[in-house]
Amino acid sequence: MATYFSTSGFIATVVLNSILIFLTVFHLRQIHKTYKTLIVTFATLCLIFSFIEMMVHPFYHSYNGGLINFNMVKWVGWSEDLVTVLVASYSGVYVSIVSFFTVLFMFRYWTMMGSPMIGYFKGYKILILVSWSIIFGFVGGAVVLYFGWIDRYSRDYMRDVMLKHYELDVDHVSGYTVIAYDQGGNMRWNAFGFSFGIIFLMEIQFSIVGYCGFQMHFKMNDMLKNVSEAHRRLQLQFFKSLVLQITSPTLTFYIPAVAILTVPFLNLQWSFPTGLIVCSFSIYPPLDSLILMLIVTDYRNAIRGIFKHPANVFGTRNTPTTTLASSPVVLAPRAAVAIAWF
Repeated sequence: MATYFSTSGFIATVVLNSILIFLTVFHLRQIHKTYKTLIVTFATLCLIFSFIEMMVHPFYHSYNGGLINFNMVKWVGWSEDLVTVLVASYSGVYVSIVSFFTVLFMFRYWTMMGSPMIGYFKGYKILILVSWSIIFGFVGGAVVLYFGWIDRYSRDYMRDVMLKHYELDVDHVSGYTVIAYDQGGNMRWNAFGFSFGIIFLMEIQFSIVGYCGFQMHFKMNDMLKNVSEAHRRLQLQFFKSLVLQITSPTLTFYIPAVAILTVPFLNLQWSFPTGLIVCSFSIYPPLDSLILMLIVTDYRNAIRGIFKHPANVFGTRNTPTTTLASSPVVLAPRAAVAIAWF
């Protein structure tokens, strides 16, 4: 079942993110080029994440006070250590996606609030914010490799359960483990460092997103009170997409990850293939693209335009569009900046 979800998620990600990139590059005229670049970069990260997932098919199993993430696909000629690095890179890209969503959110937040910080998205300065995602991704991968490397105690702990459930010799399995306690019942600090490290990296991102989200919610009415009804609908449309795009990674990325990383410390007497829970990881990349294309009118108009004029699939022919300046409107300064950027 996990393989089915992974494969389905990969296909959906490739299809939907490819469509999103194509529409963003060739058809969107009313969205600022900086935001278009961020959308394309984010969609590409999601494609990389799904591609790595298809290569290794990482699967999770929880057993008492232990957790193992191992690859379900054997690559002939690849060393086990190399595959372990590949599994770790899967986690690193996972953290990068969560971090890059924070960058996207900060762009939208600063734009809608008319903040001077939006200047960091102009010119070469955008690399500073993009590097935020890259740095957190490398740190996440390093945490997995350093704290989660499968040592002798971890292999002995998971040996019987791996043989019973998957007919695999744990000595020849690539991946990482979280074994919370040693033989004397004392906490293993490398396990704590692993779980705390990954959760802390994600908590930073969601704290920033949560703060910005609440600020936007409470100030939205004041920001839009001097804006025309058409522009009010546009901004509320973007805000609605933000809410849904916060909810989807929380449900499919953050909550499952926190749950699966903290369960070993409860030391439950159980043996459960928790890989079924984190199948939700495969859902988020296509879901985020689908949300954006369904809510933002420009994407829907672009898709309808392609069906009406198939010869204009690459957007080379000008088609009638309703621009933001097509009707007279009195704008508050912050709202004017927001609309100009979007």
